Amino acid sequence: MARSKKDQIVEAAVTAFAQYGYSETTMDTIAEVATVAKGTLYYHFSTKEELFLYVIEKGVKMLIDSVDRVMQREDLSMDQRMLCVLDEHLRFFSENRELCLLLLSFFTGDEQRDEMIGRLLSGYFLTMEGHVAELQQEGYVRPDIEVRTMISSLFGMAGFTMLRKQFRKEKGVSDADRRTLHLMLSGVLIKEQ
Repeated sequence: MARSKKDQIVEAAVTAFAQYGYSETTMDTIAEVATVAKGTLYYHFSTKEELFLYVIEKGVKMLIDSVDRVMQREDLSMDQRMLCVLDEHLRFFSENRELCLLLLSFFTGDEQRDEMIGRLLSGYFLTMEGHVAELQQEGYVRPDIEVRTMISSLFGMAGFTMLRKQFRKEKGVSDADRRTLHLMLSGVLIKEQ
């Protein structure tokens, strides 16, 4: 099935924002990268800011949905779910490298825009904190773990691992990367009896 013009524009916007940053990206640049007429671009998005916020919101929602799917898997034990959540972060950031770059370096220099992006990202953090707080109450996560710090660390260790790979032009996650990150996350989990 062919991509819609809107999807084409959104993909081009992610590429342009990741490559040039918010300030240096213009609607002309996005139209050029998307290979669409400027009229088509403006039909879907009236401003660069509207498009940027749409890209971030869509990306955060995709990440939340992917994590929620893993957390709902009743065929996995709780510690397996948490390790799969880490794997899902790695998969998501690997498949969405430019979006990863945007989410990890979203400060645009505009206080209002940065606050809006922070609110969008807070949806991810609140979702993840809710999952882990529930697991902590049920005895699957160590009681001495501060949940917000753990979730920030999970996001950062998965995201920055993929960002490092992107800058080094490395492909995918190696078994050693995955094993190391699993060991780090395993330190907060209480093994099921």
